[in-house]
Amino acid sequence: MPHRQRGRQHRPVRRGAGLPPIRVPVEEPVTDTTAPSSPVLSDEQRHVVEQDVDARMLVTAGAGTGKTFCLVRRLAFLVEEEDVSAADILVLSYSRAAVREVRERLSRAGSAAQHVDVRTFDSYATRILSEADPDGSWQTAGYDGRIAAATHLLRTDENAAGFVEDLQHLVVDEVQDLVGHRAEFVKALLELAGGGFTLLGDPAQGIYGFLLEDPVQRRQGAATLYAWVRERFAEDLTDTTLSHNRRVRDSRAGVAHAQGVALSRADADFAAVHRDLRTSLLAPECHLGALDDAWPVIADLATAPTAVLCRTNGQALRLSAHLHERGVAHRLQRSGLDRVVPAWVAGLFTAFDTTRPSKEAVLAHLEAALKQAPIAAQQAWTLIKRMDGNRGNRLSVDLGEVAARLAQGRVPDELVAPAPALLVVSTIHRAKGLEFDNVIVVDPGPPSGDLADEAEETRLLYVAMSRPRDLLLRLELPSELTRGVYKNPEIDRWVKRHPGAQHQFKGRRYGMEIRGDDVHAEDPAGTVGFTAPARAVQHHLASTRLTAAPVTLVRSDEQDAGAHQRYVVHHDGVAIGVTSQSFAWSLQKEIGRQHARPDRVEDLRIDCVETVVGSQAASINNDMGPFGVWLRPRLVGMGRFVWPKKGQPA
Repeated sequence: MPHRQRGRQHRPVRRGAGLPPIRVPVEEPVTDTTAPSSPVLSDEQRHVVEQDVDARMLVTAGAGTGKTFCLVRRLAFLVEEEDVSAADILVLSYSRAAVREVRERLSRAGSAAQHVDVRTFDSYATRILSEADPDGSWQTAGYDGRIAAATHLLRTDENAAGFVEDLQHLVVDEVQDLVGHRAEFVKALLELAGGGFTLLGDPAQGIYGFLLEDPVQRRQGAATLYAWVRERFAEDLTDTTLSHNRRVRDSRAGVAHAQGVALSRADADFAAVHRDLRTSLLAPECHLGALDDAWPVIADLATAPTAVLCRTNGQALRLSAHLHERGVAHRLQRSGLDRVVPAWVAGLFTAFDTTRPSKEAVLAHLEAALKQAPIAAQQAWTLIKRMDGNRGNRLSVDLGEVAARLAQGRVPDELVAPAPALLVVSTIHRAKGLEFDNVIVVDPGPPSGDLADEAEETRLLYVAMSRPRDLLLRLELPSELTRGVYKNPEIDRWVKRHPGAQHQFKGRRYGMEIRGDDVHAEDPAGTVGFTAPARAVQHHLASTRLTAAPVTLVRSDEQDAGAHQRYVVHHDGVAIGVTSQSFAWSLQKEIGRQHARPDRVEDLRIDCVETVVGSQAASINNDMGPFGVWLRPRLVGMGRFVWPKKGQPA
């Protein structure tokens, strides 16, 4: 009975915090019925799963009701019972994380449905454009531009429309996240779909309304799309709900779920729902207290999957620094847009004397290289081979082709999945779709009073409070931790300034958010900004345990080609990288062109060491092979500026 053991394990910690122990009844073993291996379908889930292939369904699936489990079983039913070819089914979802989760569950289930095409909306829009308009101007557009272009093609071009008309079944996951261009894209798909469809989502969790400029549309969120579906397909739409929560193992962790129905209504009273949610969060059994007293409890709770959820990334950065200072191991949740290729991939490009090593040789290398990694050699080989254009040759891999795919960012989602961590610090947006044993919500305070913001704040609070299985707690951040922390819209980064210096330069800036691409990738470390044997720096990056290690940016005497100030990344006295132009540009915008640059930037950590692709010429010139693939440190944190002392040159 593993859950009984978990309860005993947490009891001393919870008592020390004045919290009641978790009790799981001995006579009722707890099982995770959302797991893909579970054979049990509830009646309401079976009603969704076993509809015929032509059915048109809108499924409202509240938090923890087994939506993804139901989706996977629905796909298996269509393929195995309805004899639908996997090639005639398409699954679309909002995020890469959701796509990866569906793919992994299909693979683990061993169903023929594992061959169903599962994509993000962005990926499918790009596929349509690539085949129907390969030379179009969309290639220079961003995500929204590509989706808008694909929507236009679907509505005006017969060839593009043919993509959808031939489908027997379309599945759209996370419908509540579809606003703006993505909502119009799905409308176009549904209007063209010749077969059935299954739409799954939870309006109460629609937290991307902030992408819309119109305040009325922001307040309505996905309710507009839901209303359109119900009106457009009124004659044959099956409108059903999954209501039974299968996530929560302790009722006290599920206090938010009762608000899901009220929050899903198009005319929701957001002020009342927010008040009820926060009243539950303020209850004594959720009280964890202030951060200075609570951090030991947070550390102890992290023997099981635990998340600390913040309203903004500025809060998350400051909280993460506070925990690091006290030696509390954790991972700061990355943005879903970050595609971080693990360090072991770079090792493939220097391990062989040939550009086409055999499968046997690659597997032998991976067996040795991945002993401490959360991935098996065979799985790693499969992911690498997926980036090789020569699928017919299963006995070797073309490293040149793999390097080209890496440079284009065309990598399997499974390859860039973040490493597991027991304690995660995250924004609520970045934790959406995830679940944890314990969830600690940073107290958001009362709503702002703005009607559009009130709707978003209420949905966000609901999402945060509906993540836990066992334990929900409230954390208070000291005001000094986030005082003077602002979002600079010009550089799209969080910064720390003197309070009151929000809009103009008054005295010194105190710090700036550091991002993953702030370390130069085009050349190997040691060849630009500072001089060191490039291979020796690579060896240090590959062989030293650097995750969460502190680093300092030290101002260099060098400037880049754009006359921007460079900083050298130092770890424990060793130079391991140099800052990029994007960092220099952001620093200049934040400080001002006419003002001095800081001597150093401190309070930074290494998120991980990642594989990057740069200049092939630089690679050859530094005896690092022909591929231009190497390692760089990926940094994270709210950097603290250290300024020149009086009398020192700026």
